[in-house]
Amino acid sequence: MNAAVERSDIRAISIRPSWVQNEGNYEQNLGPQVRDASVLSPNLWSYIDAYDLADAIVLATESDLPGHEVFYIASPDNVGGRDFAEILHTYYGDKIELRPLDRVDASGISSAKAQRMLGWAPKRSWRDYLDSDGRALVK
Repeated sequence: MNAAVERSDIRAISIRPSWVQNEGNYEQNLGPQVRDASVLSPNLWSYIDAYDLADAIVLATESDLPGHEVFYIASPDNVGGRDFAEILHTYYGDKIELRPLDRVDASGISSAKAQRMLGWAPKRSWRDYLDSDGRALVK
């Protein structure tokens, strides 16, 4: 994509969403991680609500940013709402560098760039769909 942008006057935005959830699959997909942080996933306990992802896509399509930008899209909190630094160290030791966090229960993937450059702000959390035991609030 970068080469195409450099050779022409096109603009591009690449969206890289975390594990996308909707009201129908929160309990099945995230419930086990809410109950037990040792249920590991390659996205470091991060996720994104489908509606928040849709909001980011709309902002990207409306953007007039030049060149090619890549945005990670993830909720700001981690599945389970745990102390991210603690669970990262517990389950990954020193294998993954811990970067500065803006909240204790931070996601394993930062969307700060999308928030800063697109004005995107996620509005939903796993807590809107699940209780603290990972069970659906509404069935």
